[in-house]
Amino acid sequence: MNKRNKTKFWQVGKLLIIIIVLSLALKWLLPVMSSDEFRAFTENIGVFGPLIIIFYVVVSHIVAPLAGLPGVLLGASIYGIAKTVLFLYIAGLISGSISFWISKKFGRQWVMKLVGRKTMKQVDDFVQVSGVKLLIIGRLFGFAVFEIISYAAGFTNMKFKTYFIITVIFSAIPAAIFGYAFKSVDFLSLSGQILWIGAILIIGAVFVFMVKRYIDKEKLKNN
Repeated sequence: MNKRNKTKFWQVGKLLIIIIVLSLALKWLLPVMSSDEFRAFTENIGVFGPLIIIFYVVVSHIVAPLAGLPGVLLGASIYGIAKTVLFLYIAGLISGSISFWISKKFGRQWVMKLVGRKTMKQVDDFVQVSGVKLLIIGRLFGFAVFEIISYAAGFTNMKFKTYFIITVIFSAIPAAIFGYAFKSVDFLSLSGQILWIGAILIIGAVFVFMVKRYIDKEKLKNN
């Protein structure tokens, strides 16, 4: 087995482990989230519930290794997908602005501390092809790597006004589509949660694959 095949083998292995761990975690969380006690708790905290979810998603975007998925699934199971999508949209605007600002003001060292070396490599890849066109496509299809695109845009000469307007407009489109497509999905069921995760992973994987192919083609042209 050559080095390239070994890399692919380990990537598939990691994906399977992630799927198994997520399935077990979701199976454990479902009874908790569907309990009367948990429902009563969320009603008692009122407006702080959505604020906590928004805050968690913002932090998960800024500190990229932190998974935002638990906050999403929790929000969807409590408040429904329509409200949760709105929470995600608001959180994305906040986190995207902060990530862009961190890249602009503090540079690579700060970003690497927040996202880690592995994610930093992905940020560098996006920087090579960053621009208005990629940002638009990224906000439409690259929501699985939302924070990576935000950091990458901050390393370019793009102005914040341009970046923010694109993020406001084009992040709203997939949010509306997902909100409508998943409006009838029961997020208190394991199948409903896996359906959401699968859709995010598949679209994200296709987007990243296409960007990598584009980067490789650009490198060949330059060489």
